[in-house]
Amino acid sequence: MSLAESAVNIWFKKFVGLLIIYRSVRFSSVLCFTSATFAGAVLAGAIFDLKMVWLIIFSASSTAFGFIINDLSDAELDKLDPIPRNPVSTGDLTFRRCVAASSFLVLFSLMSLFTLNKENQFLGMVVLYLYFTYSWLVRAKAHPPLDLVYHGLCPAVLAIMGWRQYKPLDTSCLLLASVVFLLSSISQILQEIRDYKTDSLMIKTTVTKLGKRKSLVLCLIFFASAFFLFIPLLFNGVFPLQILFLSPLAYFVVSPIIKALRGEVSEKTMLEYIERKRLILIAILVVALIISCGIL
Repeated sequence: MSLAESAVNIWFKKFVGLLIIYRSVRFSSVLCFTSATFAGAVLAGAIFDLKMVWLIIFSASSTAFGFIINDLSDAELDKLDPIPRNPVSTGDLTFRRCVAASSFLVLFSLMSLFTLNKENQFLGMVVLYLYFTYSWLVRAKAHPPLDLVYHGLCPAVLAIMGWRQYKPLDTSCLLLASVVFLLSSISQILQEIRDYKTDSLMIKTTVTKLGKRKSLVLCLIFFASAFFLFIPLLFNGVFPLQILFLSPLAYFVVSPIIKALRGEVSEKTMLEYIERKRLILIAILVVALIISCGIL
């Protein structure tokens, strides 16, 4: 093999390795969590400045860390999946690379964290603790209802960090965090419905305890609760009134859940539909906040 061919081969292997790490990071989910930080900052009256950049960097890198160590902890469990998505369980991502990537991300998170105010430095450490103990030590993901509490708390605390960087903690901030908590808990329930077969063989989750039908009803209760908490945020001027024009978008989440409860569509179809729409809905919300709040 020539020197040029050897260099290309090494570059290609590194490129493939980065793609595998990208799969483990779950970029779409990182965007969802990071949007909570962004929304908190924007609704607190932020402008697009260096502080917001560091907030977003911390949110993205810490969340990516959480997903990678979760794949590492779930490697044996995910081998039971007929079509495993976890690159650690398939052998595409080695233990050594997984540890190296997660170590880099946590160090990068800490570096960005210490550019923020003291309160956010503390909250950031709480976020890293929650991400780690979700998968390890406490392993909250296998202890209902801690699985929902942790998954709801992580983006809720990130939303508080976004708000707290620009404004003091107040009732509006806590209401916003509660809305984020409930919506993120819905996401966790839907993921557990997707993984029901494999989870029921090795661990306990909220969905394996309640059953899939009751879990779908819980999703609707959480969604209704989030809506009622959203109303005072709207009429207190935290959210711009223009955001009401986006309210029909809730149909794309609620409708497939109701259809699944009625037996009109399969759970798999419901989950695939919501997954396809999720990023589009979040992107529309983020753009609407940018335009209506004029942060640029």
